[in-house]
Amino acid sequence: MKELHTEAVRRRAIAWAISQTANTPLAPEAYESDLLEQYAQGTLTLNQVLELLDKRVHHLLYRSRSVRSFGVTDLTALQEQSQAWNEAHHITGLLCYSEGHFVQVLEGSAADVHVLFDKIRQDKRHYQVQALSDLASSQRWFGDWRMALVQPEQNEFNWLLGYLEAKGHNLVQPQIPIIEPHLVQLLTEFSAI
Repeated sequence: MKELHTEAVRRRAIAWAISQTANTPLAPEAYESDLLEQYAQGTLTLNQVLELLDKRVHHLLYRSRSVRSFGVTDLTALQEQSQAWNEAHHITGLLCYSEGHFVQVLEGSAADVHVLFDKIRQDKRHYQVQALSDLASSQRWFGDWRMALVQPEQNEFNWLLGYLEAKGHNLVQPQIPIIEPHLVQLLTEFSAI
């Protein structure tokens, strides 16, 4: 009985805190809400929640269009430039390019990811920069890559782009076989959120 009472007290405290932060920048994100729910259920202590919040990884997924076609030399130069900057700022991720379109996942601390995204939005090599997802989780999706580069075939890329943009609308996934391992990982992680 005492255990139920403790959970009820935790739930009331969390509900009160959430109501006080609703519609403010302090409102919890999905990852934070999940941790709060685990705390309310008693599966995490407050110290464990705070530790997990300190270790969270921010993921930002965006798309854009290039102002001109990028060849192998251009993409290699972009990747090398990105890897050097990302190494210095503890950013990892994946860059996909096909026929004048980019899709990229950036991951790291929220501050570092947003600084980089602001820099990307001002980069004159592309336009129509649109964030598709901006969230936190417990781990990196592409932790081994300072910036992996994938150049999928056009039909595979078009399907990927359509799926990522439609994710919020709960559309059924078309049955196009995606075999590129990085894209499979991106789809797996993106589908889990």
